[in-house]
Amino acid sequence: NYVSRIKSEVITLYTDKIINLHISMLPYNRGISPNLWSFVDNTPKGVTIHYVDETIDTGGIIAQREVFFDDSETLVSSYAKLHAEIQQLFIENWEHIKLCECPVISPKYNVAGSYHNRRETNALMERFGILYSDRISTLREILQCNI
Repeated sequence: NYVSRIKSEVITLYTDKIINLHISMLPYNRGISPNLWSFVDNTPKGVTIHYVDETIDTGGIIAQREVFFDDSETLVSSYAKLHAEIQQLFIENWEHIKLCECPVISPKYNVAGSYHNRRETNALMERFGILYSDRISTLREILQCNI
């Protein structure tokens, strides 16, 4: 949930020592609100631990886990479930992380992926009246009728 970019001088100084815990199946849904965009774009849902590089959410992947949801979940509950999963994945990989012994792995999905920013996210939510309390089934209905 770190919303600021780390300066390139810092990234260069600490190459392969800064990690990010991101609640998406990278390379899908880089940037903001990845759980929302995974439903909007109908992409795989999950969590990724990766090295930080100078581009947002593009560094080498350390660990990934796919997560599944049913339509009764909300955006809020999916967010909470993803956070619980990323914390568990971090705990499982902590020994390697603290020793800086994390080899880069291939992403589960070898695609170009996607990126979404705050402006795009806010515009989508305002245009369709999407709320984080909406059920996934409601979100799917809204999107099917409007996109």
